[in-house]
Amino acid sequence: MPSSPHALQDVLIDILDTMQTQFADGISEYDLISVLQKPPYALFDEDALRDSITLFETHFVLFNALYQLRVQWRTEGIGELIIGPTNIYLSDIAIAARGIELDDPLARYYLDWANLHDTTPEDVENLLDSFWQKMGATHSLNSFSQQDIQDALNCLAFESLEGLTLLKLKQQYRRLQHLNHPDKGGCTEQSKALTHAYSQLRKYMLNNDNSAS
Repeated sequence: MPSSPHALQDVLIDILDTMQTQFADGISEYDLISVLQKPPYALFDEDALRDSITLFETHFVLFNALYQLRVQWRTEGIGELIIGPTNIYLSDIAIAARGIELDDPLARYYLDWANLHDTTPEDVENLLDSFWQKMGATHSLNSFSQQDIQDALNCLAFESLEGLTLLKLKQQYRRLQHLNHPDKGGCTEQSKALTHAYSQLRKYMLNNDNSAS
């Protein structure tokens, strides 16, 4: 991602404008970012989802562009772009109009660049916590196999969940990420594995009252 995310937006919006077919079929935010990471686009770095901060920055830049594109497609009568993390899709305006809110708090949030610059690391953690807690209402803990959890624990050098808190998890993740970060001569694959393990354990613990203290 360029040092100034504003410099990316015109190009990003132009590219998204050519992806009506993908949006007509529906695409998740993760899959869309993956497409934009690869040639011929290569708009986002390979480590765009490396940690909480870069994940939030990438998410914000993408959603800012999507909400700008939504206004553009409304004006041109192309359709209504429905924007969500699990599915982004293009709907017929006449059908979508029934559910369109004239005052959209999410649109206001993502179209205001100050919200990107003023969001602290603590705010990012809280936003992600809130997201995973909401996801827990529709995703059972059974979606995490015991092997998945044990693999994540092993990756972060924990023996078990016993006595593990979110604070300890975060501290250990940051310590290992500091040691293994590619910018410091570490391995990119190991850095990604640490992030995946941290995300898995965090989601699991946030949806398990006995573990999230």
